[in-house]
Amino acid sequence: MKSILSIFLSACLFSTVFAEWVYDSTAQTLTQGTVVLNNVTAAGTKLTIGDNKANETAVELDFSTGFADGYQLNSIAESAFGSNQYVTKLVLGDTITYIGKSAFDGCGNLVGEIVLPDSLTSTGYHPFTKSGISRVVFGAGMKVVNNWFVKECKSLKSIKWHQNITSINEKAFLSCEALTTFENEFPTNVTYVGNCAFHTTPNLEGDNRDLKLLKLTGFGGTSFQNCGIKSIEIGGGLESTGNNFYHAKKLESVVLHEGVKTIGFDCFTDCTALTNLVIASTVTSIVSGSMYRMGSAELHVWWKGVPPEGGVSTEDNTLIRSKYPAVHHFDIANKEGWIAYAATLTNPDVALTIPPKDNSLSEGTWGWKGNQKVVWFGFPAATQIIIW
Repeated sequence: MKSILSIFLSACLFSTVFAEWVYDSTAQTLTQGTVVLNNVTAAGTKLTIGDNKANETAVELDFSTGFADGYQLNSIAESAFGSNQYVTKLVLGDTITYIGKSAFDGCGNLVGEIVLPDSLTSTGYHPFTKSGISRVVFGAGMKVVNNWFVKECKSLKSIKWHQNITSINEKAFLSCEALTTFENEFPTNVTYVGNCAFHTTPNLEGDNRDLKLLKLTGFGGTSFQNCGIKSIEIGGGLESTGNNFYHAKKLESVVLHEGVKTIGFDCFTDCTALTNLVIASTVTSIVSGSMYRMGSAELHVWWKGVPPEGGVSTEDNTLIRSKYPAVHHFDIANKEGWIAYAATLTNPDVALTIPPKDNSLSEGTWGWKGNQKVVWFGFPAATQIIIW
């Protein structure tokens, strides 16, 4: 009779043999136990997995267990497992360098976490779109999060970032509505955030929602629209904010550093929690409609440095008519749908109270409130802006 120890050792040996992937160069298959992957090609010892979209054996794919005869997994080809509903698990291992376009697109039963190893340096478009994954961990090799990376992954709840990321491309996390957690600091080396990158991720909460993008040079439109970030600092030579924060109802603070010149249409519309906005002295244009429907929250807007000479314009209307550097901040409060644009103060140390709406002033005309010169505009659903 075999001892319990010998049975245990035999079982361990058996499991070890079948844990290792075996490549058959003639059949172009890669086998681990009952899993047989097809259309696998080799360049030397580097393997690429091809079309397995209909492969019913491709269930739990664990490539971290090693390969026989010195082979290693180098890449997963375009659409290799696209829409394969049998795949339930993916462990990539530390030799893979590339995942192709749509490699796991539509794998709705692929669940759990995806840990991207340091060896992985790039992916094609939408590698995990509409999959069932709940967590993504980025490794050191990924600098670009490519287009549609996990778009519409309805189960994605958390992301662990890596500081090596420099670009988050178009629609990378679009409509990941279950996303609640950034596990660590958002990458500070990011220079580009693409169109709709975090569009419709409204349920973010907790820590690590304070983004510092001081190297940012490019923004796609609506990149943080309906997103749950708490605060953001923008710098690095970006010239226009576009409409990137429309309907970001959890956004509380924005700092625009030197280099930003334009605040775009709808940029802060429906940002009802926004209470602090710092505008760089390089801003020369605030597009009409950039602050519609601010709600009842009081918004403090501060000039960072000296306001630009010649004033700041909102398209064909002047926001500030002043050559003096005394105006350093203004307050916004919801006051009967009117906007008041005030000129500079004769004494910058004087603090003024918010004046009531003056019905004797017609739209676009000037009037005085003590030592404050005020012009009224009747923009629809807008707010009242007072410069102290």
